[in-house]
Amino acid sequence: MLSTCNAKLDEILFSKPSKIIIYGIAGSGKTNFLLNILKCSKLNNSKIVFISTEDPVFLNRVMDLGIDSSNIYFAFALSQEHLLSLILESLKYDVVMVAIDSINHLYRVESESNKGINIFVNILVILDALHSKGITIVASAQVKLEENIVAGFEYLSLWADKIIELKILPNKMRSIKLVKPLSQHEYRFVITSKGIEWIHRDFSM
Repeated sequence: MLSTCNAKLDEILFSKPSKIIIYGIAGSGKTNFLLNILKCSKLNNSKIVFISTEDPVFLNRVMDLGIDSSNIYFAFALSQEHLLSLILESLKYDVVMVAIDSINHLYRVESESNKGINIFVNILVILDALHSKGITIVASAQVKLEENIVAGFEYLSLWADKIIELKILPNKMRSIKLVKPLSQHEYRFVITSKGIEWIHRDFSM
């Protein structure tokens, strides 16, 4: 069973297989949020595929959090074509979730060419095919800090069932809010050495 260790948020995100995008500026907690799902989920014999397109230093965090990786496959994508092949590889396993951190990092590098854009669209098409098999897709998306723009958002916003915005608040707090479909409910947490610690108060607007 997939979980964030927040029952209310789990009901929103995981009541059925979904295509979820999590976006926010650098340091907002995107990777920690994804790793929190790995830590909280009860997989039994099912598998999660976690593909990173960024720095492999996150593996240190995996070890620090004590995440049981026996049912998790970790991979690193070096290009969009490599990412596409890794996603296709996940079809070999009894997968309940594919997590990508981040889905648009390589797109930002390769989007100046038509080929780069086409591969990005093909990635979303293949992820759609996985979703049609009952697999949940959760992907982080980078934001250009100076412009507050999500690279590839014109594609991601149409593709995703659910879009989550992460924000940095004072006192090392983070907020998480569903912007597709739009919700007034807001959830807050802090990032500790043990992972995400939820602040269980009603922050509804």
